[in-house]
Amino acid sequence: MPAQPKTILFLSGLLTLFIVGAGSAILGPAVPVYEQMFHISTATSGLLVSTLWIGCLTGVLAMYFRGAQIEPRPPLLLVGVGALLLALAPAFWVALLGALIFGVGYGAIAALFNARVLHAFGAQGAARIGMLNALYSFGAIVAPYGFTLIGASLTPVFLTMAVLSAIAWAFSGSVGLTGLPQHATGRGFKLHLPILGLALVSIGIEASLVGLGPTALIRAGLTAPRAAELLSLFFVAALAARIVLVLVAHRFADFGILVFAMGWAALCALGAAMISPVLFFPPLGISAGLFFQGEYVTATRKMGADPRVSPVILAVGLVGAIVSPLFYTQFMDALGSRGFFWLVAGMAGLATLYSAVSYRAMMR
Repeated sequence: MPAQPKTILFLSGLLTLFIVGAGSAILGPAVPVYEQMFHISTATSGLLVSTLWIGCLTGVLAMYFRGAQIEPRPPLLLVGVGALLLALAPAFWVALLGALIFGVGYGAIAALFNARVLHAFGAQGAARIGMLNALYSFGAIVAPYGFTLIGASLTPVFLTMAVLSAIAWAFSGSVGLTGLPQHATGRGFKLHLPILGLALVSIGIEASLVGLGPTALIRAGLTAPRAAELLSLFFVAALAARIVLVLVAHRFADFGILVFAMGWAALCALGAAMISPVLFFPPLGISAGLFFQGEYVTATRKMGADPRVSPVILAVGLVGAIVSPLFYTQFMDALGSRGFFWLVAGMAGLATLYSAVSYRAMMR
C-alpha cells in the first residue's frame, strides 16, 4: 500500500478525532448556556446530549450497512455543518439539528478511522489507534478550557471546529478508501445480554457525566466557567487513565477493569453528592477512561470474532448514551441540588454489585 495515502489517512484522522473529541466535550458546557439563551428547562436543554448520540448511532449504523462505499469527506462535511449550526443557532431546534448532524458525522468517523487505520498500519495499527484516541481526549480537554478563556461563549468554539473540519475535509481528499479491510464472512455470534447490559449502563454514565456534569456542577453552586474548568480536569483524568491502561492493561483481567471503573464511579459520585463536587467530579474521569476498554474487550471475548460483533457493541453503548441523559434529567431535580450525583452513585453502585456477583461467569 502506498505510503502517502496511509500517512494522509492517519494525519487526517488525528485532526478529525481532535474535532469530535472537542465536540463531545463542549456539549456539556453548552447545555446550561442554551438553557439560559433560549429560556428552556434543563430537561429540554438536556435533549442536546441525547440528540448528539442519536446522530452518532445513526452514523455507526450507516457505516455498518454502507461503510465500504464511504470515504472520510462525507462525514467530515456533516461534522462541519453541524458545528456551524451549533455556532449560529437562532433557536433551540436549530441547535438540536446541528447536534444531530454533527453526531451522524461523529459516528461515521469513529467507525471509519479506527477500523481503517488499524488495517492500514498492520502491526503498528494498535499503537496508531492509541494515538487517535489520545487526540480525541486532547480535544475534549482543550474545548472546555478554551470555552472558559473566551468568556464562556459557545460561538467561537463551534466556529473553530467548523473551520478545522473544512481543513480536514480538504486535506483528506486523496485518502479515498485507503485502509478499507476486505469483507469478512459473517460466522454468526451469540448475543451476551449481561455484558451488553453493563455496556449500556457504563457508556450511559460516561455520556451523562460529560453532557450533564457541567449542569450538575452549576446546580451545586459553581459558576459556568468553573464547571467547564472541572470538565477539562475530568478529561485530563480520563486521558491519564487511558495512557496508564496502555501500559498495564495486559496485567489485569478485562472484566476486572470494568468492575473497578464502575466501583470507582460509584464512590466518586457518592463523594460528590455528600462531600464536594469540586473534589470528586474530576476523578470520575478515571472511570470514563476505563469504561470502554473494560466492556468492549469483555463483550468481544464473550460474543466472538464475527465482524458484526463490534457494531453491535458500539450500538448498544450508544443506546445507553442516548437514554441515560434523558433518565437523569427527568429525576435529578427531585433529589436536590446534587441529585445528578446521587443518581449516578445509585446506578453505578447497583452495576458494581451485579458485576461482582457475576464476575466468575464473566471471566469464563
